[in-house]
Amino acid sequence: ITNLPLVERNVYTLLDLTPGVQSNNNGVATASTGTSTFILGYPEQRTLINGGTDGGTGSVNYYLDGGINMTNLRNTGNILPNPDAIQEFRVQTNSYNAEYGRYASGLINVLTKSGTNQFHGSAFEFLRNTVFNANDWGSTLARAPFHRNQFGGTIGGPIKQDKAFFFFCYSGLRQATSTFLSGARVPTALERAGNFTASATKPTDPAINAPFVCNGVTNVICPNRIDPVARKIIDTYIPLSNVTLSTGNAGWQGNIATPYNFDEYLGKVDYQLNDVHRLTVSYFNTGGTSTTKGGSPNVPWSLQNSTWRQHSVNASDVWIISAAKINQVWLTFSRNFGGRINVPATSLTDLGSAFVIQGTPNLPQITVTGYFTLGQQIGGPVAGTNFYSARDVFSWIKGNHSLKLGGEISLNKDIQQTLLNNYGVFTFNAGATARVAAPPVTAAAGNAFADFLIGIPSAVSQDAPVTGYTNSWYTALFVQDDFKVRPRLNLNLGLRWDVQTPPTDPQNRVVNYVPGQKSVVIPTAPVGALFFGDPGVERGGIPTSYTHFSPRIGFAWDLFGDGKTSLRGAFGVFYGSISGNEWNTMTNFQPFSTRLTFTNINQKTNAAGVPLGASLSNPYNNFVGGNPFPYKGTFTTGGGLFPVASNFKWPRTYQMNVSVQRQVTKDLVVGAAYVGTESRNLPFGRDINYPVLTPTATSAGANILARRPNPLFGAVTLLQSDQSANYHGLQVTSAMRMSHHLTFNAFYTYSKTLSSVELYNSTTQGLAQNYSNLAEEKGAGDSDQRHVFSMSFTYRPDYFGKNSNAVLRHVLNGWSFSPIIKMRSGLPFTVTNGNVDANLDGSTNDRAQLVGNPHLDHPTAQQWFNTAAFAQNKVVTGVATDGNSARNLLYGPGYKTVDLAISRDFSLTERVKLRFRAEATNAFNHVNLGQPGASVPAAGSTSASFGVITSANSMRKMQFGLRLSF
Repeated sequence: ITNLPLVERNVYTLLDLTPGVQSNNNGVATASTGTSTFILGYPEQRTLINGGTDGGTGSVNYYLDGGINMTNLRNTGNILPNPDAIQEFRVQTNSYNAEYGRYASGLINVLTKSGTNQFHGSAFEFLRNTVFNANDWGSTLARAPFHRNQFGGTIGGPIKQDKAFFFFCYSGLRQATSTFLSGARVPTALERAGNFTASATKPTDPAINAPFVCNGVTNVICPNRIDPVARKIIDTYIPLSNVTLSTGNAGWQGNIATPYNFDEYLGKVDYQLNDVHRLTVSYFNTGGTSTTKGGSPNVPWSLQNSTWRQHSVNASDVWIISAAKINQVWLTFSRNFGGRINVPATSLTDLGSAFVIQGTPNLPQITVTGYFTLGQQIGGPVAGTNFYSARDVFSWIKGNHSLKLGGEISLNKDIQQTLLNNYGVFTFNAGATARVAAPPVTAAAGNAFADFLIGIPSAVSQDAPVTGYTNSWYTALFVQDDFKVRPRLNLNLGLRWDVQTPPTDPQNRVVNYVPGQKSVVIPTAPVGALFFGDPGVERGGIPTSYTHFSPRIGFAWDLFGDGKTSLRGAFGVFYGSISGNEWNTMTNFQPFSTRLTFTNINQKTNAAGVPLGASLSNPYNNFVGGNPFPYKGTFTTGGGLFPVASNFKWPRTYQMNVSVQRQVTKDLVVGAAYVGTESRNLPFGRDINYPVLTPTATSAGANILARRPNPLFGAVTLLQSDQSANYHGLQVTSAMRMSHHLTFNAFYTYSKTLSSVELYNSTTQGLAQNYSNLAEEKGAGDSDQRHVFSMSFTYRPDYFGKNSNAVLRHVLNGWSFSPIIKMRSGLPFTVTNGNVDANLDGSTNDRAQLVGNPHLDHPTAQQWFNTAAFAQNKVVTGVATDGNSARNLLYGPGYKTVDLAISRDFSLTERVKLRFRAEATNAFNHVNLGQPGASVPAAGSTSASFGVITSANSMRKMQFGLRLSF
């Protein structure tokens, strides 16, 4: 931690220096920047260990000062204190002892610093700036403005000598940066006024199926036909052109400010109560705001502020009962809540529309095909967890036995307020102003911006917001015996018992689904949907299991009796956890909320030519029964349902490993290990109301609904636990303690991960091309990286001794060079069938047809794979065609980078030192390409993105810092 490059000042970025670990910072879990992500408004750390699956929730234990440091809403790691506050950072990746459980993959344990009998502390400032960063790959523009300052200090010392000690740390971050938007086509001055006389595509008046005419001028829309809400949006939000696009059309590009600021505070007190009791209390508080663009806009419209506050309190007591007996108790409270706040807090209602919004006002998402996108994304003012925990471990050394026994109990109270798409999603695709063929009149394309001007969308969707509450208890007992059988042989024997109650909602909002059974609790519910109070429906959806016993066994054998060669092995059973996120997803659907899409909008007009269908001014003109908002808990034909299977089981993983280590010299140790995991009962959201193929099947919405087994519902996404995954890996390691001014750690892994379905984010809506044939989905896991090499070392040359030139000695000696070398093979990807529903199931999850060899001997960014090996399946009435290409068939580019830190300490006095530090990620600015476009175009057409790589991972980022310590 002290010497290695940490440009983000986030120790989680060092996780992938451990064999088998993938985390946020290497692009597997979520991000590729090394920083936490803000999916629900608070920072999240997501980590995969030895092929561990991430179905939208985590499978790794995170500890801070002995207490769980997680937000159980999604079972993800909380943010950590800055490196100056951390004393120890440990990662355990497999078959750990029975003391730990609940999460099936691994353990990350962090301890903070404590005070001592001497005062000690530091003050630091780290600076990053635009001029220190390399430009984005392929960019012809100036580097985006970037200014980052991270600063703070620590102080620790005695409150009372030999009795009480304190430690305090503060760190702040102020980051000013921007996001570049481009690619928007904006209307010309004439088009903004409704005049399309100079436009390449002339719109058709849907009232007469002929060109618009205003005051005798053709191709002009009269002001009284322009939707007043569209008029206000154009005048207020749509920028004027500032660039000409490559197509010759008027365009716009520019930067929007996206700052990121936070502050953190850590306080810790250690108190030696007496000779046998030592009490420790630590409190960590951090909070801030990260601003991002709303959705995927190409013109300024809405921003989203992720604002969070985290509190972590840990109290512990170490009681030395005797020389052979110790008891440790930990009490933990953590609270991590964030909010996704969209700004401005303005809705279509404020712009004069009859649109009705529930919850916090937000601007809508509007796509005008071929022109611009006004982006928006789901918000939620409140999301997070209150977590309470007590843990006790009793240790007893008796003869050749080192015994541990204990247990823990915890309570999660999760809250997630989700606005969903309460703001409305509008699409204008030129359909309203297209000319309809009516001989002798021929068909002609419409103009999407003209559709927007007259306010007629092709589709509108809107949701009612919902607040989910889930509470769950977890209890565990364990016993562990580390037994020295013989001087050369140790056995590690453990047994753990876990009990996790299913999350329950204080309002009892839970859904099961049993075909043919009618609810008595909600008699108006369509057949099949059952609720708490109906026969067989538990309050948490499933019964609590009391049979989760997890045996652990391991051994360590000194092969030759010289203490230099060891053979180790271990096997363990681990039960995973389900978070509140899966259970409260039930409340996102009827009858607790509603998600409505108004398609095939009626475009008939009255005698005056005024549209009668849905419009910006009134989206509900065509909705049966009128305005459905505010939502009243009713059921809508074709609405979705998200029940949990009544036989749902917690995930279960079997871990095994065998390793050999050899001490080659007094400082050098090498090793090799086989590591395997077999995961069962993995969660997957499967549509069990999947449309049945008939000879008259089409991809039309009404046809699809009629072909569902229960046509009263759309997709019934049943959360099941019937999927599996496995990981097998060779892990070779080497480590050397400081010798000849050099210390290093290195590893190489060769591994393979397979899964029965795509498991990433699978707990809310599993992704499959055909839910009635999931056998087609078996393939490489989403985190499958066959080859990984990592090496980190610190070199401290000392060329000039006392008899050398004093200037050279003082200038060149004392420097520390600490690079991290990383090389990884690429991640898998799937070639999709474009936006074509070839298997007639109402979704576009189809895969392409494989017609040749997709591999190239020498792939390039311009053609990463053989695009001619794929063809698009067409829509044929009565014929459902699943793509025959496998999921995750191909692999993207690998990753090679060198991160580097150079530092030197300058002694100002005997106790005061100043450290200068320069560090960089991707120090040599190597281009690490992103994934290629993988959506196959229609037959006879081409795509500028298919098989082409248009993005790359982060280029060089540099940071300079000073740290004064005493």
